[in-house]
Amino acid sequence: MNVHLIEALEQLQEEKGISKEETLIALETALRTAYKKAFGNEENVEIHIDRLSGEISILQVFEVLEKWDDVEDREGKLLLEDARKIDHLCSVGDTVRQKVNTKKFNRIAAQVGKQVLVQKIRELEKDSLFQQYKDLAGGIATAEVMRSIPDGYEIRIGKLNTMIRSEHMIPGERFRNGELIKVLIEHVEKKTRGAIIKADRSSPAFVVALLKKEVPELEEGVIEVKAIAREPGIRSKIAIHSHNMQIDPVGSCVGENSSRVSSILRELKGEKVDIFPWSDEIVTLIKNALAPTSVVEVEIVDEENRIARIWVPPTQLSLAIGKGGQNARLAAKLTSWKIDIKPVLE
Repeated sequence: MNVHLIEALEQLQEEKGISKEETLIALETALRTAYKKAFGNEENVEIHIDRLSGEISILQVFEVLEKWDDVEDREGKLLLEDARKIDHLCSVGDTVRQKVNTKKFNRIAAQVGKQVLVQKIRELEKDSLFQQYKDLAGGIATAEVMRSIPDGYEIRIGKLNTMIRSEHMIPGERFRNGELIKVLIEHVEKKTRGAIIKADRSSPAFVVALLKKEVPELEEGVIEVKAIAREPGIRSKIAIHSHNMQIDPVGSCVGENSSRVSSILRELKGEKVDIFPWSDEIVTLIKNALAPTSVVEVEIVDEENRIARIWVPPTQLSLAIGKGGQNARLAAKLTSWKIDIKPVLE
């Protein structure tokens, strides 16, 4: 091996992000394993690769003894007299190293070393990919749909192939091979076979992450999502709070001419999204959460058990309850109050 090895490792570092030093350490370990496999356990060796020239040094390591008394295993040991032929300054108890002729490192050992090195490089590449992707957890990524599988789709995010299961998709959605979709990276795990990404589109966190990509004030923390309730593919309700009195939280999220929320709605495949101001006052919060219903009155029935009765105009009753009860159900989930909706009688 020579300077071409160093150049190759520098190229590997640039193209794949694999540390040259880590690869050299892995190579030294692999060569030592191969050497010992080829020559048995009789040799106690250290192998070093010069970081500039790429040349390999094989050193046989010996412990210096004064005499052989009570020494049963003489492997890797030398008497002082013989050790001083290697290092004339050594003393009893020292360790001396003697260069080994690299011609002894035959082709079989070199091949074994190559195989082990390839494995080490794969491991380092997997770890490098994990380091690249681990900080993406909680954010939105663009994924390419590769193919359908029995319970979802195989997708590619950057250099990694993963899958999105049907249970983590919006109900009823279908994708074409090659289609680009947005997914939430829930978390990234380091497994034996490499970095594993868990992708999602059905959780409330997916909607929040989409909002953060479109609304800088949300990403910067000026605006905060205080609560969210979602039934994927049907409706999401989001309560927003602004930490700056000069900034309208709902207007910031909706955007001029609905520009910000429109891109989110497209990604949600027609799912409705209600964005309204958060309030610490439960009466106001319940009224806001039942939008677009016009609430006449919120009656607190049992504060301890968090039960409220909502009065609405008769014409608004079905709107307040929503199709299949979803509007009332989401409002209850967001506020953590049991909601009983009644029409105002004339």
